[in-house]
Amino acid sequence: MSPLRCLAWLVALSSACFHPAFDRPRCGAARECPGGQVCASDGTCVPPVPPGTPDASAAPDAGEVPVDGPACYGTGIVRICLATLPSAPLAIAATTRIDTGDAGMCAQTISGADGYCVIAATSIAINTNVRVVGPKPLVFLASDMITSMAGTIVDAGSHHFAPGTPPDNGAGADPLGCAPGTPPSNGGGGAGGSFGGVGGNGGVGDNAGNGGVAGAATTAAELRGGCPGQDGEGAPADRGSRGHGGGAVFFLAASKIELAGNVLAAGGGGNQALRNAAGAGGGGSGGMIGFDAPTITVTGTLIANGGAGAEGASGNNAGRPGDDATSLTAAAGGRGGNLNGGDGGDGSAGAAAGSGGPGSKGFLGGGGGGGGGAGIVMAPAAAALGTKVSPAATR
Repeated sequence: MSPLRCLAWLVALSSACFHPAFDRPRCGAARECPGGQVCASDGTCVPPVPPGTPDASAAPDAGEVPVDGPACYGTGIVRICLATLPSAPLAIAATTRIDTGDAGMCAQTISGADGYCVIAATSIAINTNVRVVGPKPLVFLASDMITSMAGTIVDAGSHHFAPGTPPDNGAGADPLGCAPGTPPSNGGGGAGGSFGGVGGNGGVGDNAGNGGVAGAATTAAELRGGCPGQDGEGAPADRGSRGHGGGAVFFLAASKIELAGNVLAAGGGGNQALRNAAGAGGGGSGGMIGFDAPTITVTGTLIANGGAGAEGASGNNAGRPGDDATSLTAAAGGRGGNLNGGDGGDGSAGAAAGSGGPGSKGFLGGGGGGGGGAGIVMAPAAAALGTKVSPAATR
């Protein structure tokens, strides 16, 4: 299989990286093989047995070479078959940024993860903060257990970004298939993004414009990130740009998951309108946090709330941006930057998969952006997630 690069900031292992490079056809010391092959019982590397082969685990006939079948994990919406069994533990001991668009960081899989990045190990210990970005959702997969220390943060959320600078989006945010809703007109504010909950509608602009109308909520059939809000109405240099949906992160372990740290997949706040009575941007919806293991205990905080909408411009007076969702309470909509621009709607919060708040009407100014709707937290019925969860888990 393709090598997973040894990254000093990512792994604290005493031996080697997950998938070392090889220059000969025999298995490595931990039964590793190159090119997606698996290690047979005679110590040579051979092609893997396809998933679902009826006799994959049966005893071989006389003269045949026994082959280890693929290692498959997962009982719910995420089921992944690895090309080889994990062979080493992973301890994340230094502040880490994982980019799911970097193929060298993702384990080789046979099925179930074409659209995901999988970090695989025998056990995964998260001992410091981890920032998760990139185009694909992230799956932490352990053939034994996954743990995290109290006070740590696994952050797959999207964050507010200043106008003119690149956004800092969580892994798998803004996927294709988000319901677009109806965009704003004549200085109206953009609606918030919808995912597990509906985004708030944008506020009406003073120029008899209409605020944006949010798209419908979505039932998740796969691991995916949250949806973006809408841009406010106005010239590109004047209007507020949308907040982005939260990313997606999934924890999958064959034995148990014990997280004392926090996990964020929160939506980003919308950007404020800058001038010419333009409308403000809507907040992004929350993303997705998922769990799958025989025993799951979480004492940290899980947040998949939507970001807040921003404030519209009044004449040439800029509004204020909407806040990111960073706690169990609702992210605050942009307000107070001027007298006449519409205020932004608050982001979703609470146990219910709630909607974002609506933006308000602009008086001599643009409409406020709507807040982002709730994301999704998904866990088996027996999982013990505690009370610091927003929204409540889908079982």
